Order: sequence, then C-alpha cells, then structure tokens
Amino acid sequence: MFAMKLIDNILDLVFPRRCHVCGALTREAFCMDCFKQVKFLAPSAFVHSVAEYEGALKRAIWRFKFDRKKELADPLGYLLAKYANRHLSLKNMHMIVPVPLHEKRLRQRGYNQSELLCRQLTKYYNIPTVHRSLYRVRDTMPQFELNKRERFSNIRGAFAVNGKEPVKGKNILLVDDIYTTGMTVSECTSMLKRSGASSVHVLTLSRAADMV
Repeated sequence: MFAMKLIDNILDLVFPRRCHVCGALTREAFCMDCFKQVKFLAPSAFVHSVAEYEGALKRAIWRFKFDRKKELADPLGYLLAKYANRHLSLKNMHMIVPVPLHEKRLRQRGYNQSELLCRQLTKYYNIPTVHRSLYRVRDTMPQFELNKRERFSNIRGAFAVNGKEPVKGKNILLVDDIYTTGMTVSECTSMLKRSGASSVHVLTLSRAADMV
C-alpha cells in the first residue's frame, strides 16, 4: 500500500494531474471549479435530469463519451447518486438498466458510457446494473440531427428486451447520459413495460437546454 502511494506521488510530480474538462492542475478528473458551474435542475414528473447540458458538464460528458476519459465516470456518477439520494426513492428498485448502444457503436467506442454511470449508482446503492436486459436492434442516427417526424421513425422499434434477463414484475431505473428529445427513453420505457416491468423510472445526467 505504501509503495503504491509513493509511486502515485512520484507520478503526480512528473506528470501532474489535470481536470479533464478545464485542464487545471488538480487531483480530480472533474475539478471543483467545474463542479460549481453545474446548473442543477428541479425534479420533473417523467424524467429526472440532474443538470442542464451546457458549460462544464457538457464538456465533461463530451470527453467522457468521445475522448475515452472513462475516469470521468466516477465524478459524473457521483452527481447522479447525489441527485438520486435527494429526489428519488430507490429502496424498491430491483435493477438499474442503461440505455444500450448498438453493437457497432459499442465496438467503436469500447464502452457504453451509460452503463459506466449505472455501475457508479450500483456502487452507491447496491442495486444491480443489468446491462443485457435491453439491447438496441438498429444502429440509429443521433436524434438531435433529425426533425420531429424523422426522430420518431428513427427510434421506433430500435430496442428489444432480452428474454434471458427477465424484467417482469421488476421496478427499473433506466439511466442515460443526455435527455434531448425524450423519444429514446420513451421507446425504452415502452419496451420494458410491454415485457412486464412493474415500473420504469428515468434518470439522466443532463437535459438539453431547449428541453428544460
């Protein structure tokens, strides 16, 4: 333990750690100055979103998803856990389910960012993350690139439930990183309920500003 701490201290001197968002020298992947910029949102009826998708949080999510900065799963997952503790009752939840990526995109990225966020919630609340219960049948286009009619047809039928991971009678927390149009989580929720889920609650890390 002492040797590992010594090595970490030496590495910090040679290669000082920086915030992945603003570049400031810090021991954290998401520094306190960036954390203070997060604009938290009040709870809503259908989808609970932690904060607005802008500023430091937007940059953090971008780097988390596209720059392979998986270390950001810890602080971003903490934001989810903190929000859930304040605004959601998770004691009756049976499982946490991430919005899935298509296999093609999963191979390209190497990981599903929503699944990593789910695993942080599992760590805090001891509710299992079940990433195989829901899967994406089609590799869809990003919703923000489409108009309203195109968004509906783009996401319709894009998800399916894996019969080997039963959801019947389960209370499920569905998790995604960004809530943009709402159609993705609505389609996922619909599929889970059609397969017998007792309830589906949606929690996202951020919500696009024009959807607030």
